[in-house]
Amino acid sequence: MGYICVCNYYSVFLKALSITNGLQKLKGTDLRNEDLKDSESITDETSDDGASFRINSEDFQITEKYELGQMSLMYFGKIGNILFYINICTYLYGDLAIYSSAVPKSLRNVVCSLNNSKNSSLSDFDLCWASSSLTRMDVYRIFVVIFGAFVLPFLFFSVTRSRWLQLLTVCLRWLGFLLMLSLSIERAILLRKSITVAASLPLWNPSVYTLFSQPEPIPQPPMFQPHNIPNLFGVCVYVFMCHHSIPGIVTPIGNKHRILYKVFIPVFITVLLFNLFLSSTAIIAFNHIEDLYTLNFIPDQAFIDISHIPYTIALIFGYFLCLFPVFALTSSYPIIGTSLLGNIYSLCSFFPVFQGGKAKTALKYSLPFIVALPPLCIALITDNVGYLTGFTGAIFGSGIQYIIPGVLVYKARRQLSNFIISSSNSVVTIRTDGEHQNNSSSSNDMRTVHDDAMIQTTSSNTAESNEVYNSTECLTTAANNLPQTVSIIDKYSYHRLTAKFTMHASPFQSIAWILFIFVWAIFCIVIVLIDKIHHI
Repeated sequence: MGYICVCNYYSVFLKALSITNGLQKLKGTDLRNEDLKDSESITDETSDDGASFRINSEDFQITEKYELGQMSLMYFGKIGNILFYINICTYLYGDLAIYSSAVPKSLRNVVCSLNNSKNSSLSDFDLCWASSSLTRMDVYRIFVVIFGAFVLPFLFFSVTRSRWLQLLTVCLRWLGFLLMLSLSIERAILLRKSITVAASLPLWNPSVYTLFSQPEPIPQPPMFQPHNIPNLFGVCVYVFMCHHSIPGIVTPIGNKHRILYKVFIPVFITVLLFNLFLSSTAIIAFNHIEDLYTLNFIPDQAFIDISHIPYTIALIFGYFLCLFPVFALTSSYPIIGTSLLGNIYSLCSFFPVFQGGKAKTALKYSLPFIVALPPLCIALITDNVGYLTGFTGAIFGSGIQYIIPGVLVYKARRQLSNFIISSSNSVVTIRTDGEHQNNSSSSNDMRTVHDDAMIQTTSSNTAESNEVYNSTECLTTAANNLPQTVSIIDKYSYHRLTAKFTMHASPFQSIAWILFIFVWAIFCIVIVLIDKIHHI
């Protein structure tokens, strides 16, 4: 399911990005009265009193970066833009709520003593330390407040991720990924060999120390759990959500021909395989999997003697994995928060009450608190990261993953089609594969000759005749110079029209596919919403 939504999202997003580049170049460049070239093009020619109009397919190369918000301003009306920014903002709020919960939860589980109990058997109301009256939930909420106080100042100024920080984060993620894989595989092997003697255990693996106290049964995960399907919808969307990165990734690439099949699909198949591999090793190694998987590797200090090197390595590995969300998410929080702040500011700009000087000043100093406080309040209420992830992905992420891309490419195709046929005194010809074409025209009629079939539409005051010829290789629309001239194109033709000259044509061309995506998004939202309300 995650793979399908990725294919749909990135294919239609690339299509919209390509059309946006083409439209902006066509609207900003005077293409009238240019000589015809022997290149793949759309040619618009009229009579002697008219003008010639040519669109090169190179215009639709993705050379300029247009963010999702910029394209929404081009294609959506005021109401559409308001709904778009509300969807983006609510998703980012959910994202920050997950971060605000995951970081304090990791710190709480590391700081609080396990009291010789398995982490899965501990309650939020158990004491954090035997000598203290603070419960684990109390300590968690203290860390939420500390975390909020730490990240809030970063929201008062723009934060950008440096190249070195990106490289460091990538290295840490790969190290954590490989550690979790190797440690869980080793634990699964030991479980199946029923090894519980310390001398026979690899003491550098922090996940095996729980086997000292009592042997554990071999995990027998069920083949199918219907009650977890709603959560799967949200998690799949959340895991594959990278909408903000597409323009920045695609634009610098030189050869973008079939980039969907050469770059994005292979990359996300690899990501899917990595996630399946990590999930598979987890379910065969642990009987209980924490909502933050890294918490399964907390070392049991009751059996660790730091005077021996293997025990020290186990501590380093265990605490590195447990604190990994702290490092990764804390570094990302200011960036996500700054993005949310900018989107809220853009949303406010649609309302006249926020356009005054005093209102903008008030927004400048109040928005950081508006951004940070709601996620922190949610984190104070619950530490269930799995619940927050499923809810955020399914309810708010479905709009970004399914609905917005579908509407965006629909609007982009329609606007481009309207632009092509907007000139009533023109003949529009689409040619592919650099084919040559001979055209002749007069002041009274227009004729376009081509080896393939064509579409020609002519109307007068009495609308005497309309002739339509279909072709998969060439589409031609002709109109005379009469004031009442109109162009007739069937209601779905702009989808096929734009596919003739854009190199990033989506494989999901049919309008039926877009409708299916909308229905699927609504289905996911309703199912997950019912499930989350049921578990409150």
